[in-house]
Amino acid sequence: MPTNKTAENRKSTRFVRKDIKATIVKSNLLGLKETINCKLVDISSTGVQISTRIKLGSNIKLTVNLSFDSGRVFKIKSRIKRQNKTDNYLSVHSFPKIKELLNDKKTSLEKLYLYKSREQIPAKFRNLGSRSVKILTHTPLNLKEQHHLIFIMSNGKKHKASTQIDDYQHHIYYNHGIRFDKTSDELGEHLLETQTDLVFK
Repeated sequence: MPTNKTAENRKSTRFVRKDIKATIVKSNLLGLKETINCKLVDISSTGVQISTRIKLGSNIKLTVNLSFDSGRVFKIKSRIKRQNKTDNYLSVHSFPKIKELLNDKKTSLEKLYLYKSREQIPAKFRNLGSRSVKILTHTPLNLKEQHHLIFIMSNGKKHKASTQIDDYQHHIYYNHGIRFDKTSDELGEHLLETQTDLVFK
């Protein structure tokens, strides 16, 4: 049986999981139930953080549905406690072919950086080809400026390339901090039992 200290630590631990699909159910202005798909950012036995394309407001009562890939399902009464807006910028960059990006099976792309002039822009890559890459930033890009990409390979090698932006999209997401009405010890136990990767927040 866990001690009070262990239980307290478990409640404050937020897990990052890719095997859980989340939806929320709330009542609309007509009193009808509305199901909203969302992305699960992190989860604990006391609440979740989710991301949606729509703004939900704060202090709203709802039900969080959590479906594990294993088939286990949790439905928990909850309330939105906080929210913030996130700007996501998706851009597709083409560049001269770099053979090492795809042809060397012993190495892989570890991360990349986007530069303009001397400014480094944090970026994450999504889809990678030998001549193009889709990246995500939270900083808007000036399409008239020249940008460069620095590719960092798993073996430590770096490749620099001038890029041309072929596609550019701006998406707004809202992150919502949701607290369960009651701590779900059952969910907390299941999270600990099924956690395989050491990814916590």
